[in-house]
Amino acid sequence: MHTFSAKIPGDLIRPAIRTAADGMREVKPGTPFRQIKKILDSGYNCYLTGTYGFALSVHSWLKKESLKLIPIVDYAAWRQHKQILHEYQSRVWIKISKGRPNIHKAPQNPWLSEFFSGYDDFFMGFADFLGMNGARQWYERGIQYPVVNHRLFPFYGVYFPTRFDHLCLFDRWISSEKDFRRALDIGTGCGILSFIMRKQGVSFIHATDTNPNAIFGLMEELHRHGIMHGDIIFPEQADLFGSFVPGPGDLVVFNPPWIPGKAETALDSASYYPDGFFERFFNEIRTRCIKGTTIAILFSDFARVAGITSRHPIEEALQQFSKDVHLLIHDKKPVSEQPGKYKSWIADIRQNEHVELFVLKKN
Repeated sequence: MHTFSAKIPGDLIRPAIRTAADGMREVKPGTPFRQIKKILDSGYNCYLTGTYGFALSVHSWLKKESLKLIPIVDYAAWRQHKQILHEYQSRVWIKISKGRPNIHKAPQNPWLSEFFSGYDDFFMGFADFLGMNGARQWYERGIQYPVVNHRLFPFYGVYFPTRFDHLCLFDRWISSEKDFRRALDIGTGCGILSFIMRKQGVSFIHATDTNPNAIFGLMEELHRHGIMHGDIIFPEQADLFGSFVPGPGDLVVFNPPWIPGKAETALDSASYYPDGFFERFFNEIRTRCIKGTTIAILFSDFARVAGITSRHPIEEALQQFSKDVHLLIHDKKPVSEQPGKYKSWIADIRQNEHVELFVLKKN
């Protein structure tokens, strides 16, 4: 079991908790599911007692009820369903006492005491408990990417790719480029692009992210692999360029969000970009990069194929900022990974989706 090499930062993003049961109704095993839904529809919160199996059955039943309200047939329906399900799940809680869930046979998670060391007793959303438990398993087990020679162990609340096509596209390109000594990895997440660049011989990578969990997680990742913090990879909690000052021949790498929309959480911000996001990024290139800086952007046309938007923000920005940058390479590859058979609406999108690599040069 991995133990932290550094103190957990105070600004770590954690699940919301409640310290009192005010306004909450206890729900015991044997309570009819329809009665539970009636409690939630009346605007009350409830906390589950009894067994982990009972809590899981309530969780699953609410998913099925949400699907009845909004069947998932496309992306828009999926977003609506996700919102309705979140409204139900946000009102279903369990009690945690001394770092252990107060439901029988629930999995134990050391993060419950490590993340909330100042609380002996509190309530946590059951969906958050499941999410934290799943994240802990990824953190202990790790994930093997085809583009690096070791497993990565993504930390709680941190984006990590579960698809590899765009990573392979980037790895193939940078393997043919041997001149980069320094690079900036914007929005590093679990650090996968930084580790690809390290494998390909980049001697110093400055990795930024606005998510404190990503920076803490990357520092722990470096510790796992025996890499001194700041020696090869320097993590910084910052927006876009942070304190990085591009020099001659440097590389700036960005895998931005691919879908226009509002991010509800820090994790969502890895997937959804707000209006003006790409204009702000290209303005940073204009003001921060010197002539000759190379910029590599990974993207996908998922949003356009899914009918979410008809716009392509990278192509539009290239026209708008044509005096500042010029396009060297636009590599495009059909998506090879397909979702499970129960997500046919996503499969339809995947059949027409492409991942893209834009390589630009600062004028």
